[in-house]
Amino acid sequence: MAEVQPTTVSGEMTLRFIEFVRLHSQNAAFCLGLIPHPQTGKPEANLALARMLIDQLAAIAFKTKGNLTSDEETVINNALSHLQMAYVEAQKNAQKPAGEAAP
Repeated sequence: MAEVQPTTVSGEMTLRFIEFVRLHSQNAAFCLGLIPHPQTGKPEANLALARMLIDQLAAIAFKTKGNLTSDEETVINNALSHLQMAYVEAQKNAQKPAGEAAP
């Protein structure tokens, strides 16, 4: 029985890590205006908070490098890549004049 336990614990920890990354990613996406506000149905951007959340994920990726499973590494790298590109796009859109629509 003791031999099975590390694998189970390891599997559970992988799931918890992936859940953590997804939760953090959803919060960042919300702050980027990619997820509409549940009460208004409209996107509300908070780029400063989004940047902080993205930077936190990047720090987690950096500090855990070499200690992640391939699935964990794929999840965090994909999340970071998507969020960083979305952040750049949101910044561009925020700098456009109010009457100018996004393409």
